[in-house]
Amino acid sequence: MFKELTIILNEPMDGVRMPGSPYIETPQGLLTWPKLLRLFIPTFSVLLAVAIWKNLVVEFVIFSIIIAFIIAYYRK
Repeated sequence: MFKELTIILNEPMDGVRMPGSPYIETPQGLLTWPKLLRLFIPTFSVLLAVAIWKNLVVEFVIFSIIIAFIIAYYRK
């Protein structure tokens, strides 16, 4: 059994599987950290720049924290 598992895990996956991934095959629609950061960082940066431009930084931070708590509550 160990030999068969070693053969399966050492097969090339054509870059589909992330290093250290628990998945032998990546599920469709899996949101990984690189994908999440590519979506989150530009969006948050633009919104923060607009908040600084309009002098609404404190309100933006408070709104962001509230949204983060709402998301965390519903994902619980």
